[in-house]
Amino acid sequence: MSGERMPFPTQREVIQALIEQALLDVHVALPGRVQSYDATMQTADVVVQVQHRYPDPGGSGDYLAERFPVIPSVPVLFPRFGRWFLAASVAAGDPVQLLVNSASIADWRAGDGRPQMPSDIRRHHISHAVALGGLDTRENALRHAPPSAEPTSAEACLTIGTDDAAGTRISIYGDKRVALTQGSSVVLEVDAAGVVHLGGPAGQLVALAALVKSNLDALKAIFDSWSPVPNDGGMALKTLLNGWTVQDVAAVKTKAT
Repeated sequence: MSGERMPFPTQREVIQALIEQALLDVHVALPGRVQSYDATMQTADVVVQVQHRYPDPGGSGDYLAERFPVIPSVPVLFPRFGRWFLAASVAAGDPVQLLVNSASIADWRAGDGRPQMPSDIRRHHISHAVALGGLDTRENALRHAPPSAEPTSAEACLTIGTDDAAGTRISIYGDKRVALTQGSSVVLEVDAAGVVHLGGPAGQLVALAALVKSNLDALKAIFDSWSPVPNDGGMALKTLLNGWTVQDVAAVKTKAT
């Protein structure tokens, strides 16, 4: 805050100033951008995207600002449960949300997973941060994020993929549909009944190779067993073919164009 201060601060003002000074060293969460990434260790050097604001020590009442140092070896977090995980490539320039742990996690990360006594006794220090992907400026809002919808509606969905115009995305919808798109084209869809549509919605069932081969083998067996009879007009062959039933070769759950 700007303006002149009283020459003799009150006890309340002194206490308030001490609290504000202490809070300057308490970090909770900050936006950042990846400067470099170690894919083997899943750690990144991160540049903080806001400046550190502090009161002018000269007593003017104004605030000054300085850049935070680059935070090295920040653990990058991916959703993970036991052997299950969801991860993506990380590159320099990617935005992250820095989440600052109350205490240092360095000793715990270097251990075997059991509770550890931190050797770094600082609290809420910026070096205790981990990085979560996703936070970015309004200008870079996702272009392919699902629309707002009630959880049980047909348009409610979970989408995984790339956000570029020609990218590939998988969407799972509230009505049980699953769609794989490339750009704006649906290349595969599983409808609510569990039928797979190749190339998007289509009405023709796909022929199964094994069933087609079975029909061709049966036809070949007829010709192998046929002995031509002179001047019968092909009656012997017709008789054999009349006993042949063509089996349906259509898949039950797959359609294509």
